Amino acid sequence: MAEKPESLASPRWWPEGRDRKAQDILATLLLHCGDGLKDELWLDLGCGNGVIAKNMATRAKRIVGIDPDPWKEWSAVHEESPNIAFHKGTYADLERLLGRDSADVVICNQVYEHVDDPEALLHSIYQVLKPHGVCYFAGPNLLWPIEPHISWPFVHWIPRKRAHALMRIMGSKSIERFDAFSWSYWRLTRAFARAGFKHSLAIRERLIASFYAKNMRRSASVFAGTPKEIFLGLAWCAPGFVFVLSKPSAD
Repeated sequence: MAEKPESLASPRWWPEGRDRKAQDILATLLLHCGDGLKDELWLDLGCGNGVIAKNMATRAKRIVGIDPDPWKEWSAVHEESPNIAFHKGTYADLERLLGRDSADVVICNQVYEHVDDPEALLHSIYQVLKPHGVCYFAGPNLLWPIEPHISWPFVHWIPRKRAHALMRIMGSKSIERFDAFSWSYWRLTRAFARAGFKHSLAIRERLIASFYAKNMRRSASVFAGTPKEIFLGLAWCAPGFVFVLSKPSAD
């Protein structure tokens, strides 16, 4: 989940380009799902300030954004897009807030590494998704040598107390932001299976969407022509993951 905003203001480390990221997520889902992407109810889990939900408001009939802490931007986003509703909560509140088998699409972007129990997160997402619903699931890779939240090499590979001690010795001011616990490709995919999901790697689609958004059509066409097997074979060493999880029908 997003880190608690100080005095309900956007954290100074909050990444720029949220509008473009939202469009990339939506384009990735459309590339992957095509006309099969349903639009009754979408959930943005760990929604932060609501900018990603706002950018998807015209695509879904109703959007629910959930985050552990309220953000000052929520009121303005809801006023601009009345089909978006925001709630304070965590993955443990999903079934209470939405009900089982209710959501067509769940956005779980850069969330799993911040929660206390990623397996419980996946279980909660599975419960609220409709059969044949999909989840855009993205996050960092433990095996990538640079920890993406603080841009330090290797510190996420050693016990956290020792990593914090090393960072203090080196005079780092990033210790308070080093609260993420990444998983490997194999650990994540095993967790998807245990939760009941079918998963598809969507790194290629995400790259294509990003290059098209930047009007880099030649680069996009290169990735579009690259066999999926190459991405699958190299997924274990990618900087981060993008998956589309699907909930099978009960039939």
